[in-house]
Amino acid sequence: MTKLSLRLVAFLTAAWFGFLFVPGPLRAQDVSVEKVFAAVPIDQWIKTGPQAPIPWKVRVQPYGLSLHQRLLAHIDVELAGKELVKHPQGDRLVALVQVSDAGGHLFRDYSYVALQEIPPQFKKLKVFLNSNFFVLPGDYKVTVALIDDRTGEHNLMEAPLHVEPMKDDPLPGSWSGLPAVEFLGPAVEGPDTLFRPDVAGKLNLPLATKRPVRVDVLADVTASDLFRGSTRFYHRYLSVALPLLKALSQINLEQGSLSVAMLDLRRRRVTFEQDAVKTLDWPRARAVLAPENGPATIDIKALEQHRESPAFLQDELLRRLNHAAPETSQAGEPFHVFVVIGSPMDFYSFRNLPHMPPGAEEKCVVYYLQFALLNTQYADGAVGNVRNMLKPLTVHAIKVRSAESIRHALARILEEVGSM
Repeated sequence: MTKLSLRLVAFLTAAWFGFLFVPGPLRAQDVSVEKVFAAVPIDQWIKTGPQAPIPWKVRVQPYGLSLHQRLLAHIDVELAGKELVKHPQGDRLVALVQVSDAGGHLFRDYSYVALQEIPPQFKKLKVFLNSNFFVLPGDYKVTVALIDDRTGEHNLMEAPLHVEPMKDDPLPGSWSGLPAVEFLGPAVEGPDTLFRPDVAGKLNLPLATKRPVRVDVLADVTASDLFRGSTRFYHRYLSVALPLLKALSQINLEQGSLSVAMLDLRRRRVTFEQDAVKTLDWPRARAVLAPENGPATIDIKALEQHRESPAFLQDELLRRLNHAAPETSQAGEPFHVFVVIGSPMDFYSFRNLPHMPPGAEEKCVVYYLQFALLNTQYADGAVGNVRNMLKPLTVHAIKVRSAESIRHALARILEEVGSM
């Protein structure tokens, strides 16, 4: 065993109980990226030039705007099963990724695959080691190395990466202060994969207003009848709602305050609440999105006979409006901005719901950001009913589904509220 291999094995120690083959990207909890790169002569390999004794395919490409309002790029290392079976049991193949920007700053990541006893049918499969990262527009040089930690054998390739700026970007300053490259952690699970708490960079979303403003972001996380008991459909909704919630929580008010709450309309309760948000308390918010709180199997016949009411949303807006306190004695009572994130309400009953009290429309405005289904025949969102329920409040309904639609919604809210 070579000196290089011994150093890597010392760093890459992890348990692989119950697996014949464990695909990456996986990372030992106690091994930092810096230690792994320190164990290999990456600069020397770059000087030597490209080589590939281990058969592989590497793809480097930008993916465009993500739901998190960050440009995304992807590096994909493809390995053929028929080649991996040639490696002895216990081997680890480590993929190192280095991205350098125009200023020469280096950003690094790694993943690896551990080989145990491999069944014969595995020869027909392919294995992928992936690195995903948020990136700013610009030109980059990507270096990818693949190392056999037993023999020290390595591959190396270099490729350019060009990331186009957004055309007619409605939020051109939102990436100010962010690092050029920010790798996504490989070990997140559950709702963390949608919210991405591992990403430290924050969007730059300043909001200057002529008077004090209180912004209430209300996210409807109800496992409503719309999802017909499907966890997959519910998670599809959360995959849009949670990045949108995270982006809204990063609005920086010059005058006023921002609060965030999660609502369960079915159980008529606020499941999470945080006032004066600077950084969203995700560990506490995540707890209300545990799998057991997801949609349950429902009786379709019972669904058609009984429709629940969205009255709790109306009640919660009124409660918050009535309990709003002045920011300062000189400025008086702040103008109230409600931003409601919700799924279509087609399966709710709006009958016999009272309107909001007269005069409320002078104190607030409501932005209703509604998840847009791919199949519009299944649900049109009942936007008209929502507007009618909240009369006489001004309700701006915006359908969101794609990263671009979220970005335009954010830009519209910031522009309109800033000019009120």
